[in-house]
Amino acid sequence: MANIHILITMGCGIVATFLLFFLFHLAIKLSGRFSATLTILLVWSIYFPLAYFYWPGIDVFAIHFSFFSMTAYGLGIVTYRKEAVTDADKANAGWFHWAPATIVCFFLILTIVDSNIIAFAMKYAPGIVAHDFRKKSGQFNEYLDRVEIQKQRGWQVSGGWDKAPELNVKEPIEMTVLDKQSQPIDGATVTAKLLSTTEPDQDYQIELVGTSAGVYKANATLNRPGRWTVVVTIARGDDVHEIKGSVDVGREFRGN
Repeated sequence: MANIHILITMGCGIVATFLLFFLFHLAIKLSGRFSATLTILLVWSIYFPLAYFYWPGIDVFAIHFSFFSMTAYGLGIVTYRKEAVTDADKANAGWFHWAPATIVCFFLILTIVDSNIIAFAMKYAPGIVAHDFRKKSGQFNEYLDRVEIQKQRGWQVSGGWDKAPELNVKEPIEMTVLDKQSQPIDGATVTAKLLSTTEPDQDYQIELVGTSAGVYKANATLNRPGRWTVVVTIARGDDVHEIKGSVDVGREFRGN
C-alpha cells in the first residue's frame, strides 16, 4: 500500500465512504448521524488492518484517518440539517445549508493539496520521507528513548565541512566529540551516513578516523546537487550517540 499513489488510496476511500453513507441513509433509511457513525466505524475497520500490515508512515496514515472520518462526519452534518427542518420551515428553508457544505468542501480541497505535497515528497525527496517521517510507532518510541538518553549523557558533538562542499569534489569532513565535562572522547567508532534527498540510491556511509584528541576526520564526495542529510553516529562501548544535520550542494558551474 505504501507504493500506491496516495491520491488513489484517498480517492477510493472517500468514494467508499460516500457509497456506504448513502447506503445506510437512503437504502436502509437510517438517520444521518447514525449513518455517519456506522460509516466511520466500517471504514476504520477496513483501513486500520490494511495500515497495520502495509504501514504507509504516520503522516500518510494520519491524513487518511482524518479525511475518511471528516467525509462521513460532513455528510452527517448536511443530512441532519434536512432531518431537523420541520414542515413549517420547509417553505422558508431548504434542507441544504452552505455552512456545513463549505466545511466539507474545504477539507476535500485540503485533502487534495496535502496528498499532492506528500506524494511529491515521496517521489522527489524520498530521503526525507524515508529517514524522518515513515518510522513505525515502535521505532519512533525507541527513537524518543534514545534522545532522552543522549540528553542525559551530555556528549558534545560538533563539526562538519570547513566550507560548503562542492559537487563531485572530495573534501574533508571533521567532527569533534567531547563528553559531558568537555573532555575529548577517544577510541570511538564514528560513522557518517550521507543521505541524498533527491536520489536515495546515492546514499552511502563513511567511517571517520581519529586524528587527534576527540577529533575524527574523513573525506566525502557529494555527487548530486541539492540537500543532503548527514547522520553522524558515535559508538564507544555500550554508548551510542547520534546527531543529524544537513548540507546544500550547488550545481557545477559550466562556462561558455
